[in-house]
Amino acid sequence: MIGFYNYSVIVTYIGVALSVCAMTMSHTGNFKYAILFLALAGACDTFDGKIARAMKNRTREMEIFGVQIDSLCDMVCFGVTPVIISYHMGLNQPWGIAIEILFVLCGVIRLAYFNVLEELKHTHPDSDQSKGYRGLPITTITIIYPIVYLFRPLVSDRAFIVTLAVMHLVVAFLYVLDFKIKKPGNALIIAMMVLVASVLGCILFS
Repeated sequence: MIGFYNYSVIVTYIGVALSVCAMTMSHTGNFKYAILFLALAGACDTFDGKIARAMKNRTREMEIFGVQIDSLCDMVCFGVTPVIISYHMGLNQPWGIAIEILFVLCGVIRLAYFNVLEELKHTHPDSDQSKGYRGLPITTITIIYPIVYLFRPLVSDRAFIVTLAVMHLVVAFLYVLDFKIKKPGNALIIAMMVLVASVLGCILFS
């Protein structure tokens, strides 16, 4: 069998499976669980890189495969999945679909550019590419989307659809905007996970 199936990429594969669950949940109208699975896919993405870097005796081929499979899975998890959820949630008018197409395209561009930076990191190890992110990381949607969804019961359906559209537009722009973000440390990662867990708790049990 081609590919790799060690523990360094299994978490990435689990994230894709969770995203497929999110899409199927949205198709049946179970949006709370769709948001939950999206957030869990984001948690997998948070840790898959750390797990891969901790793996001993990882070959260069494994590293290249890890970068490529991570970007491909990110496109499914955080590019396509939010759009599918939003479509079933009501952002399905022609103008809404146009915004969703733009969101996916910006996600593709961002991930392709990320792969370019990763390649430069290996060919020019003295560069500053590893010190931060260029543009908004695509995984950020797993934090933003639950927070936006939390306000769904508080506004009208029309107002929420407009909010979804604005969210997709702003995030899409930030994906490709050339600015630098410092990579979060462990303390900030834990804080963000606690925030998302709290929001999910409010969504699921409200």
